[in-house]
Amino acid sequence: MAPDWRAFPGPLPQRDGNQAVWRGGLVGCGALSAACLLRHHAAPLGVPLPDRDALAEELAVAQGAFRLPLPQGPRATWPWAWLSGLNAYLAGQHLPLRARGRWGLHLHAPLTAHLDRLFSAGLPVIGFEFSAREQHYGLLSAYAPGPELPARLHVDGSTMHLAPRTGLGGVFWIEVAPVNSAS
Repeated sequence: MAPDWRAFPGPLPQRDGNQAVWRGGLVGCGALSAACLLRHHAAPLGVPLPDRDALAEELAVAQGAFRLPLPQGPRATWPWAWLSGLNAYLAGQHLPLRARGRWGLHLHAPLTAHLDRLFSAGLPVIGFEFSAREQHYGLLSAYAPGPELPARLHVDGSTMHLAPRTGLGGVFWIEVAPVNSAS
């Protein structure tokens, strides 16, 4: 039975493929996906940001991306550092945005509810899979409810699994930060 794909309803951010080389290695999919998502949210606010690759380099530092001992040395970002690093960057730039996420082991039902809410609100989403099959962050163009929660990547239409049976999965997004009424 073919999955029932739910497509993202609005315009998607710039594609997060073709990583830039930075300090002798690839900048990393965590920082690159965060850069595309942040540029998408900053544009309507009139916030000038560096181009995608320069911003990804700044975010790689903020997110504590580390180089893997592989050809071209791609950088990896832990899921908690994806969130904390991007939020530190947003705060340092005084942007009225915050990064949010849900990730962990086998989160099929909670992630489906979050994806339904985010797609309905027109908020682009980064998918995350860390399993034997895939280790990647990527902008999503569609997802299908199901046990492993398959999702299509915006960059090339390939599939990742947001709730893999063995491994970690999850979703990350940016939203407008609540106004602090305590001031």
